[in-house]
Amino acid sequence: MLNNKRLLKCASMVSGKGTVCDVGTDHAYLPVYLVEEKICERAIAGDIADGPLEAAAATINRAGLGEKITVVKSDGLKEIDPEGITDVVIAGMGGETIIAIIEAAKWLENGVNLILQPMTKEPLLRKWLCENGYGIIKEEAVTDNDHVYTVMKVIFDGYRVTVSDLFADTGMHDLSNPEAVEYTKKQYRRLLNVSEGLSRSGKTADIAAAEKECNVIASKLNGTFRLTVGDVYDVINAAAPFCTQDDWDNSGLLVGDRETEVTGILTSLDITHETIGEAIAKKANLIVSHHPVIFKPLKHLSMSDPAVRLAANGISAICVHTPLDKAVHGINDMIADMMSREFKTSEFRIPMIPESPDSADGDGRIIEITEEGLSAEEMARRLGKMFGGGPVRFAPGMRKIRRVAICSGSGGSLLSFVSKNNCDAYITGDVKHDVWLSAVSEGITLFDCGHFYTERMSAEYLAKLLKTAAPGIKVETSATCTDVVRCI
Repeated sequence: MLNNKRLLKCASMVSGKGTVCDVGTDHAYLPVYLVEEKICERAIAGDIADGPLEAAAATINRAGLGEKITVVKSDGLKEIDPEGITDVVIAGMGGETIIAIIEAAKWLENGVNLILQPMTKEPLLRKWLCENGYGIIKEEAVTDNDHVYTVMKVIFDGYRVTVSDLFADTGMHDLSNPEAVEYTKKQYRRLLNVSEGLSRSGKTADIAAAEKECNVIASKLNGTFRLTVGDVYDVINAAAPFCTQDDWDNSGLLVGDRETEVTGILTSLDITHETIGEAIAKKANLIVSHHPVIFKPLKHLSMSDPAVRLAANGISAICVHTPLDKAVHGINDMIADMMSREFKTSEFRIPMIPESPDSADGDGRIIEITEEGLSAEEMARRLGKMFGGGPVRFAPGMRKIRRVAICSGSGGSLLSFVSKNNCDAYITGDVKHDVWLSAVSEGITLFDCGHFYTERMSAEYLAKLLKTAAPGIKVETSATCTDVVRCI
């Protein structure tokens, strides 16, 4: 019987869908418990040192589970065969060590359920996970031997978001749980010590930031914290500055007031009547979308207009259009990341039109494919799969595909920049007839992957970003935002 509360909390987050690998298994108590309790059918007990491996083998043999639990000597996951592994537990190690183990095992990006229990450097681990495409699905505190720890359920989602220091320090804990409160109090005390140290050293700017973070944590602990529409706007603005929007765009807080308290958030590509109905049903009083709900000036107010219906139902709307296209980790970077997982690519990546000289943000992205003999037909087939099965139209060019330009949404007007950057292929959507002709004339392979399919990921990205900023607030991705176009 397993009586270690930390490991029991880890066991509660195991999916049980296949083989579980316990990294740094020590005595193999966790793998034995998981198999004995029929949480999983098979397990791997891994460790780098001979002593723990001998202890693990003895525990497994006493339990009579030698046929179901394999002992493997491995530095992290380097010697582990990923075949059949659905869950990986990394518990009882420092945050830096956990990061190194994950970094060295790219196969963890293939839907593996990670259960992480860091002993130190939790803020560093949370930041690294979110900035490298791993999503913290759930985080729970557990008290064991008078110490309170955190356990995270993590899975790779591909969306890279930069999180605040507040989230990095406190995580995604539900403060209705007493153990979560104790964990947050521990972090609060640590930050108070940091603030006092900064005060003694006279670092004014750092003092203000630390004190602000302490005040927010204190308000959460005493139940006075309120998230406003303005708070959400500021989080989005930090990730995708609204000041970078194009002149013709209309991004920002388009419906509602900054001071309104947020009770629930729905993210979506578009704001339609179906989306509004979903928000009402889910009691979300804020919708955050990619496309603006007000694009042209309204000369007549009617309930048939989604913006008017939003106001009538007390639902605010923040829309982040071209700023999210341009931002670092924004939509075009998301597509470039997807390309790096679907195709063999180099590390080269630049904006097609930089926001400023030498900046990493701006319109579009340019990457390099290193695969040999990649035909336009094969690339189109794989792009369709990558974007979720939508139709892909393409016109083969005359060049070997190496340098590829990307622009989400409707990017046909940027073909001249594709040429200026000596690109061999261009991936975008909503391509007009004259653009097809120009591309063929210049020998550029052109792919129209659809406006919807090249921007649909914005809703998931925004949901992940806002979940890190609003623990305790329900944040959901719209289920009604789908492609309305049908092909026969």
